[in-house]
Amino acid sequence: MDEELAIVRPGPENASLLTQQRNHRSEAIWNGEDLGPLTCRGRSKEMANLTMEDNRVIDIIKLVGLEGLFRAPSKGIDHCLITALVERWRPETHTFHLPHGEMSITLEDVEVILGLPIDGEVLIGPTAVEGGDWKQLRVELLGFEVPANDNTTLVGQRILISRLVQRIAEPLPHDATEMQLHQYARCYILALIGDKLFMDKSGDRVHLMFLEFLRDLCRPRQYSWGSGCLAWLYRELCRASQKDASQIGGALQLVQYWAWARLPFLCPRIEPPPGSDYWQKSTLSTNSSLLSK
Repeated sequence: MDEELAIVRPGPENASLLTQQRNHRSEAIWNGEDLGPLTCRGRSKEMANLTMEDNRVIDIIKLVGLEGLFRAPSKGIDHCLITALVERWRPETHTFHLPHGEMSITLEDVEVILGLPIDGEVLIGPTAVEGGDWKQLRVELLGFEVPANDNTTLVGQRILISRLVQRIAEPLPHDATEMQLHQYARCYILALIGDKLFMDKSGDRVHLMFLEFLRDLCRPRQYSWGSGCLAWLYRELCRASQKDASQIGGALQLVQYWAWARLPFLCPRIEPPPGSDYWQKSTLSTNSSLLSK
């Protein structure tokens, strides 16, 4: 071809809206820098191996409004897929800029995919303990002590998720009091939301401030967990889109499930079991019924 090839520009033609292009990952990639995939923080393997079958705890999870999150399957995170989406995330508009247009994760997606409530009170409150300290709050609401020389379980306001998992691994006695039941349930719920919703870049801790929303488990107040999850995720996506970022937290399973649903060509193929005649017959009958319609 004799015609001069058109040059594909990496950034916006007009920088009046997308003002952060200079520090964006896409700018570094266009300039030839190999940033590599982001490290996706989470402890999904530990939580996937931890099954909760105690109906007393499950009833509390339902009361709090987190049954959908409790039943959501845990899948391994595709770091490369998350990285590719982050490279197309624009912090100025909170949307993914794709060849066919802009897309974003909405509250409706959070409600449908994770089953989180999007109505209710906002997750907002102080990040400091009034009239006490975090260790006292841990003992009161979670119900376990740590040795005086233990400086790793609780650092500042964040507690190790692995320590919560160890606590949950011990079965709850059948004759447990209401206080013991509520402390046990808080340990599980805190580990659950810390892994699936509010994971930060530490990768192994969750903030104790969420305990304030779980203080009264007899008549729990109904919170908009979905809006809190989405706000936290937007912040993590914005931070990870900077070219000096190397990791990302937040509800990454939500991002992955959203990508599979909205961009089905990214979804892994479901391979039939070897030698499964039933699979082939059921697939053919389904296709035939669709064609007849």
